Amino acid sequence: MQLILRKGLWSGRGSVLTEGASLGQSITLDGEVVDELDGLTITGAISGSYSVPISVRVAPNEVGTYIIDARLGKVALDGIAKLESEPNHALLWHEAGIYSASVSLFSIGGGLGCRGFFRDAKGALTWEMQLQPKQQAVGGANVVSLARRRR
Repeated sequence: MQLILRKGLWSGRGSVLTEGASLGQSITLDGEVVDELDGLTITGAISGSYSVPISVRVAPNEVGTYIIDARLGKVALDGIAKLESEPNHALLWHEAGIYSASVSLFSIGGGLGCRGFFRDAKGALTWEMQLQPKQQAVGGANVVSLARRRR
């Protein structure tokens, strides 16, 4: 599976705009993408004006699309996605039709852009976020860096 969202630790910053509001509310994301034999698992948490743990499972199906099983806090969503070319796009829904969402991922300088909509009985909201891979520190008593340090 060759997707634009790669395995590793990710962080994100963005905003959520609720229906009828003129200003967005800040959100952040800390997450991890794990590449498994039959798909990807994404876990993490959104914090800020909306705080919720997330868990997403993405796996290819037999017709060339991807199946999604997502948990946003207590909300369970199923979905389908096209992920082999940009922009990546997913459509998610709750089995009873209470919730629905769409999500798009696309490359931007220094990371990925993520945009989407979420709708429930109270109305709709939209979000935008820039995702960046986190640098993982490599340490050890026997590690020597020959790169010049920035001051």
